[in-house]
Amino acid sequence: GVEEAVRMHLEQSGGVVRYVENTLFNSLFGLLCWEAIFAPVPGAFFHPFQAGPQDLHDSDFQQRRAALFGRCLGRLDDGSYRQAIRECYLAKQGLQSPFVFWSMLDGPLLDLALEHVPGEHLKACFARLLQDIRANRAGMPDLIQFWPGQGGYRMVEVKGPGDRLQDNQLRWLEFCQQHGLPVVVCHVRWKATQA
Repeated sequence: GVEEAVRMHLEQSGGVVRYVENTLFNSLFGLLCWEAIFAPVPGAFFHPFQAGPQDLHDSDFQQRRAALFGRCLGRLDDGSYRQAIRECYLAKQGLQSPFVFWSMLDGPLLDLALEHVPGEHLKACFARLLQDIRANRAGMPDLIQFWPGQGGYRMVEVKGPGDRLQDNQLRWLEFCQQHGLPVVVCHVRWKATQA
């Protein structure tokens, strides 16, 4: 698809580019806040095979776990979040979660993200996610580009010919710009070839 064509083109100019639409930041959030998400809050779990808490989309989901979320997000301030996320990644590997996309999140991608995405950027995204989980879990950019050895990253939203930005994508782009997260929109136009 068009995203893969852009991913390959960007990699030719340097760096590592991965397709992560809606999966990377959700997964990092899910790993960092696993203990809060799966806390034994009364009425949240009815059987041991639930993929997530029953009240995930309720307006008081975060409030009912405020102290736990505060402790988890506090790791982004003291720098311990990298170790906490890595430990959870190893300990919970493959277990169902409403946030963690195991099929996408391999070790190299996890390492790149933890090395290049600043904690303050993660904290801003995670706080936005908690404000309205149902609305804010989607709309994140398609690609992420890292520059190992040089540092830095950027997110890239890809739009093919005739495609337009959706409302949830516009909201995420605006949020990223307001909070200093590097993001660009790549509008693709196919070049005519001569026969």
